[in-house]
Amino acid sequence: MRKLLIFGIILNFLSCNSSDKKTEPQKDKEMFGLFKKKIDKKTEILSHADYNLIFENKEVEQTRIELLEIGDLNVPSGQIVVCDPLVNSQTEPLTKTVKPGKYPIKIYVAKTKESGDRYAVAKLEFSNKKAKKWVMALRKEDDINELTDEADYFGFPVDAGLGGFYDFQSGKEYQKFESDFKKANPEGNLYDDFFAAEFKKNAKDQNDPTDYGDWINFQLPNSELNITMFHSGYGDGSYPSYWGIDENGEIVSLVIDFLVLLVPEYE
Repeated sequence: MRKLLIFGIILNFLSCNSSDKKTEPQKDKEMFGLFKKKIDKKTEILSHADYNLIFENKEVEQTRIELLEIGDLNVPSGQIVVCDPLVNSQTEPLTKTVKPGKYPIKIYVAKTKESGDRYAVAKLEFSNKKAKKWVMALRKEDDINELTDEADYFGFPVDAGLGGFYDFQSGKEYQKFESDFKKANPEGNLYDDFFAAEFKKNAKDQNDPTDYGDWINFQLPNSELNITMFHSGYGDGSYPSYWGIDENGEIVSLVIDFLVLLVPEYE
């Protein structure tokens, strides 16, 4: 009887040991999967919104949309800067580049009931093809793996209530324009003493003293280069931009989202 008991214990041990060996590869596979998830890095971040809803409809979220076209942007270098030009003209360009050329800028104005006209989205249009996805636009220093919350994004700071597109080469010329103005007007203010009159040219009602104008497409002196400035949604803050990518993986547009429409509610 004792021999049978010992024999049973041995069989049980061998059975358990065999079972462990069978599960080890599965455990290894599971552990590898967990490790892989930890080391996987993001390659892109998509927008929360499909901006085609704004481009293709006259009303979004019970808010009427009006299209404002402010002319073309000259893009000689293919490197685009997105910033508040009055306070951050030395902003670095975005990492993706486009084919040099001249491209139209379209602003989609939300006719809100509570806050009047608000610039919802500004689009620099490289093609009339439809974007299938919207990929966050980044600068060289941006690491998307630092964005751990679904509400996080890299944007550009706005401190003068303005956003704008311009080519990197135009930005260099614009910085020289700023520097020359400051040298000639050490006590002056670039907006009050110069750009205010440029904005006023685009006021809807030139006779209305409270209509200061909301945008400019400014050609730099003695140059074919230009920069743009336009009101930024609800004013100062930080705003993201996104590349519109078509079904073939080609860049068709660059948009600034001023977070007026299609804004998600995060918990």
